[in-house]
This record gives sequence, C-alpha cells and structure tokens, in this order.
Amino acid sequence: MTLRLWKIVVYGHRGQARIVKFNPHGLSIITGASKTGKSSLIDIVDYCTGRDTCNVADGVIRRAVSWYGVLFDRGDTRIFVARRNPPPGETRNPEAYLEVGGDVDVPDHATLTKNITVEALEAYLTSTAGISENVHQPPEGQTRAPLTANFRHALLFSFQDQDEIDSRKVLFHRQGEPFIPQTIKDVLPYFLGAVDEEHLRKQAELDQARKELRKLERLAAEKEEVETLVSSRTADIYREAQVAGFLPEGDVPPPSEAIASLRSIGAAEAAEREPDLDGVQAELQTERARLRSQLSAVREELRQVRQVEELAGGYLDEVLEQRSRLAPLGLLPKGAQDVNACALCGTSLDAPIPTVAELTASLKDLDGQLRTVKREMPRLQALQADLFQRRGGIEAALSENQRLINEHVAKAEQARAERDSRLHRARTSGRITYFLETVRSGNGPSDLETRLVAARERTNALLSLLDPDEVRERLTSFVNIVGEYMTVYSARLDLEHSGSRLRLDLRNLAVVADTPDGPVPLQRMGSGENWVGYHVLAHLALHKWFRQKERPVPAFLIFDQPSQAHYPPERDVEGNVNILGDADREAVYRLFRLMADVAKELTPGFQIIVIDHADLKDDWFADAVVERWRGGQALVPTDWLDQ
Repeated sequence: MTLRLWKIVVYGHRGQARIVKFNPHGLSIITGASKTGKSSLIDIVDYCTGRDTCNVADGVIRRAVSWYGVLFDRGDTRIFVARRNPPPGETRNPEAYLEVGGDVDVPDHATLTKNITVEALEAYLTSTAGISENVHQPPEGQTRAPLTANFRHALLFSFQDQDEIDSRKVLFHRQGEPFIPQTIKDVLPYFLGAVDEEHLRKQAELDQARKELRKLERLAAEKEEVETLVSSRTADIYREAQVAGFLPEGDVPPPSEAIASLRSIGAAEAAEREPDLDGVQAELQTERARLRSQLSAVREELRQVRQVEELAGGYLDEVLEQRSRLAPLGLLPKGAQDVNACALCGTSLDAPIPTVAELTASLKDLDGQLRTVKREMPRLQALQADLFQRRGGIEAALSENQRLINEHVAKAEQARAERDSRLHRARTSGRITYFLETVRSGNGPSDLETRLVAARERTNALLSLLDPDEVRERLTSFVNIVGEYMTVYSARLDLEHSGSRLRLDLRNLAVVADTPDGPVPLQRMGSGENWVGYHVLAHLALHKWFRQKERPVPAFLIFDQPSQAHYPPERDVEGNVNILGDADREAVYRLFRLMADVAKELTPGFQIIVIDHADLKDDWFADAVVERWRGGQALVPTDWLDQ
C-alpha cells in the first residue's frame, strides 16, 4: 500500500487555507486558464516532500502564500506534510511540519510550526511508502558512491510537468538535471522489482559477508606482515647477539628457534667495579713532576759546582803562573839593595824596583792562596760526586716512573677495552630484552585461517545466489512487459509509429519503436504529438507495472498540459476543444480517454491527475474534473491579493 494524493493546500498570510481535493481513485482533472497556478501543483508536492529548493514560480503564489501543504492517503493512515514558503528572493526554508494519523485532515494555519527536519521528513516518507533498505552498488571500476533509492527518487516517475511531457530528449522528471539520468538508471531496477526484497536481503548478507571477509583478509595480511617483520628483526637481533658474544657464530636459525635462543640469554654480566686508574695515573704524574723538579735542582746545583770548580781551576793556574814568575827572586842577594838601580848592571831606573820583601810577601800571599784553593778543590769534587750520585738516583727514579706510567697506560687501555666490551654487551642485552618484550607473534586469532576459508566460501555462495545476469534477465523481462503495455496502449493513440513494438531503452532513458526499418528512438520521432503521446504511454505502462507488482512508487501520476501539442495555451477558449480541427480534437479526446481508461483499469489504489486547458464536454471528463480555474478562480483566491 502506497501513497495517493488527497489534498493540496496553500495557506495565506492571514491564516486562510485554499484546499484542492482530488478524487481518491481514478482520474482527477484540474482545467483552467493560464496563470492560475495549475503548474505550481507539481512544484508544491515536490517541495513539500523534501526537495531542497522551492521551484514555485515567483509571482502571485510566492507573494500570497505562507505555507504549502499536502495531505497523503495511505489507506490506513493519513499523512500531512507542509513546508514554509521561502522569503522573497530565496528558494529554501528549513521549516517543515508533519502530522500523521488515521483521521488527520488539513490542519489550521496556527497549527503549523516546525516539528521535523527536511531530512527526517524525507526518511519518514521513504519508510512509509514501503521502500525497503536497499543500495545500488556501482560496477567495479566506477568511482560514484553507492546509491540508496528513496521517496524522492520514486517521485521521478510520478511527475511530468509541461516542459517535460513534450520533450523528445528527456523522458522522466528532472532527467535534464545533472546526475539525475544516472540516478534514474540506478534506482529504476529496484522500483521495477528486478532487484526485489529477497535480492536485497541476500545483497545485505553479501555485504556483511564481504565486510567480514575484508576484515579477516586484513588480519591475515597483518599477520603476514608481522611475521615478515619479526623474521627480519629476529635475524638482526640474533646477529647482534652473536657479535656481542652471547650466541655462537653460525647461520641464523628459523625465527621461532632464534627467539628461543634469545630468550635463553640472561642479563648481561653485572658490571665489575673498575679500578681507579685515573687516580693512579695522577699520582704517577705527580711523582714524575716532583722528580723532574728534583732533577732540575740537582742539575742546577751541579752546574754551579762545575762553574766554581772551573773558576777555582783558572784561579789556581793564574796563581801558579804568578808564582813561577816570582820564583827566580830566590836567586837575588839577601841584604840592602838599591831599588833605584838595576840589580844586574847598576844603572839608575826611572821607576824603582819592588823590594825583595815586597816580592817575598807577594809570593807568600800567592802560596797562601794556592794552598787555600788546593784545600777547597777536594771538597768541590766531593760535592760534585754527590751531585752526580743524586742525579743518577733521580734519573733512575724517573725511568722507573716512566715504566710505571707506561705500564699503567697499557692497563688503562685494556681496562677501557674491557669496559667498552661490557657496555656493548649490556646494550645488546637491553636490545634483546626490549625485542622480546615487544615482538608480536603475528599469529592473530588462532582460527584465522579457518575463519578466512569459511568467509570466502560464504561470500562465494552468496555471490552465486546474486548472479548479476539473473538481475539483468529479470530487468530485461520486466522492461519487455512494460514495453508490451506501451505497445498495447499505443493502439489507442494515432501516433506515427503506432502498431510498432515499443520498448523502454534504459541505457538512454528513452522510448524506442522497433520498426521494419530499424529502431526509432524518441528523439528521432517527429512532432510534439508523438513526443507527448509516447511520454504518456511510457508512464502509464510503468505505473501499471508498479501497481501490478505493488512496487513502492507513489500511486499517483501527474501530467501537466498533455494536450499542448494540439491545444496550446494561446488557442485556449474556455477549454473548448471544438475550435480545433477534427484531427487535433480527436487526438485530444483519445489522449484523455486513454488516461481515464487506464486510471479506471488500475482503480482502486491509483490516481492520474491531469492539469490542462482543455475542458471536454463528455460526462466522463466532467466527472473527473475536480477544479475549474476560470473566471477568477485560481489556486490563490483573488481576495488574498489584497493582503
């Protein structure tokens, strides 16, 4: 059971309500003159059911109306939806109203207030129309997102406004807008029933199975990745342990054995207390400095002694030379002697010669000095010998000190090497401990492989049940049936290709007539009469299928100006088609008669609403007329215009 249109209402700014009521089943006709608001009815229903923008034309209606409302009848429930008219210059208003109940009718204006969001309203209508959870998955390789059919999509098959019904390029409502053609292609299989609820249930199970399979495959990939990483890291840390001496040299065993060997390694040896080599080194250097200082002092003292000795030696030589000069004086006669005459020749001297006493005194003094010098020489030599001995001792001590220093340096180098080795082993031990603490086994769930196999089998089983060829075959079969309906109905209209087999071309969203000369698509058919006729045929046939299969498409179909190819608005004279030629008058008659008969054929539970200028005089037509908008009658009463 799906929705039918019961009433459309517009509210004035002073709370007035203008209600347009439709026949609950069969044909409803609103006939009238131009500019009375007929074509706005589709836009009002479109807007009230969740369209983002209000496309009601600017003018009287947009100025005089505050809210638009639609009352749906679902048989057991009535659903009233309303949207506030956007302010002047705007096309959107988020205020929406929803009222649901068994006896709900058009509420007062004062009742209207926002009680639902537009998105929630669309979701509610989708659910209440019977549209089950569904999703269209684009074929692999295509980038567009999956699409879920909803109530807004269903309305694409319920409207034919005056710009669409005579188009040779578009067949469905809003087909000329971006992305809508692909949307129609994606959702039509669901609304036709080629993708039924059982298929959707299996599809949902398949989606869940694929999700589980992807999860398990991801875990398996992670496990493989971890195992590869663990193998590489294990080999590296194993080699480090070999270098550090924890493990014997040789090839790296398999990861499990390598990890077991690494676990067997205990903590690195406790650090030994290192000797205070630096303190010993400092003491030796201090001692060496002290010895060097002593050696320098001895050498200085020895230099000074040598200098004194050299001075004494030179002085002694000088004294001996002086004494040797005075020695001959011992040959002179003793007694008085003339100091002014030469002792040899007796000649007078200019300068008197020293007396013997004076020479003797000098010689005696030289002897004294000579004895003194000779007496001090042994002491100098003894002192020098002592200094030599001290220097030798100090040099020996320095040599020993150097030996000790060299020995200590060697010990220090050995200790440093041992310390570096211990540090390397300690670091390696730490790296091994960290590796063992952080390494993941990579096993994942213990039954991962079993679950993976089961998930693949379940996915493949569901895929076999959801054979896309089956869906295509069902879709082809259903479309052929719809085409057969079109072909049968076309015999009622005098169209260019009547009698040919008609079909829907879902790839190009067009009607195609299979003629002896080949397929003729809608866009290659001539004249507006054919375009309108094939639009009507296609939609009547589709809704016959929808009703027979109880598909969740609203059970109403609105045609706007289907007679325009024969009875255009500029030729309208009070809706009287008798002004037309016989061919056009008969064409209009056949078109309305077909719509009335199909509406009756699908009654109960189906409505066809026609908005047109034509006003036929036949009783069946008059019985279907629910509104005549002429002589001041229109969607918006004239007294609202004075507000």
